[in-house]
Amino acid sequence: MTKRSLWIVFAAALTLVVSCNTKKKGTFTVTGTYKNADRLAALEGSPINKVYLLEVAYGKDPAPILLDSAKLSSGKGSFTLTGAARSQEIYEVMFGTNALPVPLINDAPEVKLDVDLGKRDDFYQVSGSEASSQLRDLITIFGKKNFEVERTMATLDSLKRAVAPDSVLVAATDVKNNAIHDLNTYLKQVLNTNNNATVCALALSWSSRSFTQQEFEASLSHMMEKFPTNEAIAGLKKNYDQQLAQMAQQDREDNNNSWVGKQAPEFALPDVNGHSVSIASFKGRFVLVDFWASWCGPCRAENPNVVKAYNEFKNRNFTVLGVSLDKDKEPWQEAIRADKLDWTHISDLKYWNSKAVETFKFNGIPFNILVDPSGKIIAQSLRGDDLENKLKQVLN
Repeated sequence: MTKRSLWIVFAAALTLVVSCNTKKKGTFTVTGTYKNADRLAALEGSPINKVYLLEVAYGKDPAPILLDSAKLSSGKGSFTLTGAARSQEIYEVMFGTNALPVPLINDAPEVKLDVDLGKRDDFYQVSGSEASSQLRDLITIFGKKNFEVERTMATLDSLKRAVAPDSVLVAATDVKNNAIHDLNTYLKQVLNTNNNATVCALALSWSSRSFTQQEFEASLSHMMEKFPTNEAIAGLKKNYDQQLAQMAQQDREDNNNSWVGKQAPEFALPDVNGHSVSIASFKGRFVLVDFWASWCGPCRAENPNVVKAYNEFKNRNFTVLGVSLDKDKEPWQEAIRADKLDWTHISDLKYWNSKAVETFKFNGIPFNILVDPSGKIIAQSLRGDDLENKLKQVLN
């Protein structure tokens, strides 16, 4: 992984934006040396003549806060930056306006940096701050392990498209599962052994991508007990509870407007190739009609459960029909590939004006209905273990 790609992973977790606000200086100091700024300038296509200290907005206002800046006199030299020394926060030291941020934590009054702007990997060393060193290790190791997960998933996807033999697919699946297990083992190690709340908060936020719901909830509970006053972890808990409440409210509304016991209505939309596909075309099979979208976070979090059910029961007269509320074709198809949704997909690309919403009267996604071979709807809003348990019941 390059320093740029590693930081993309880091920045995505913290939802940074480019604009900055100003803030009064305090007593937190970053001193550093740098070299090869001229080489970086050649790559960026513009002079690298300033270094900036910003406070990263993590779980607060989304805009990074500009604390201080210093001029870079030549290709190499030194700098001093001063910022606020309040509660522990994540900071970044950024060389130029578009590249090379160095993440830091203010667990000490002075942090020292040694930066080589000409290197593509391991381009900085940090001292005087144990938490900043731990943060560097977390970003580096997570980036490499997460890259391996994505690589193995892409390989498996390519093999499926090439209709590889089952033995090859099984072997590739094992490699992918081992990569995910390796990533999760590392994150659990960090969460169980690291004593810095800020580092653990970042690791916990990343774990939501690969942990099961039960694993994430257990880790979240453990972090709340371990760091009961930490704002970032409390913010993660608040956001997660809000998502659960929204899903519970959706379940209640779904029950009040239940489709269970009714015949599936006439309904058809174009597939990814523009061909019309209807629910009726699946008559004679059990079909889960899954309403989702690439932009829907809870939908993407639920997709692994649907994939698991599909893979387990697809040879037992069961399939899935994905119905998307996307607006654009490209992100819709990219999400299908990324989440390994290997079933038929349809959409009119009309967002909440979709015919799907008009027909089925739902006001939130993810939402689904399970249709039996006669076309009768026998369940709805099946998520997690409920989906698997229902399929075991009806397919036995």
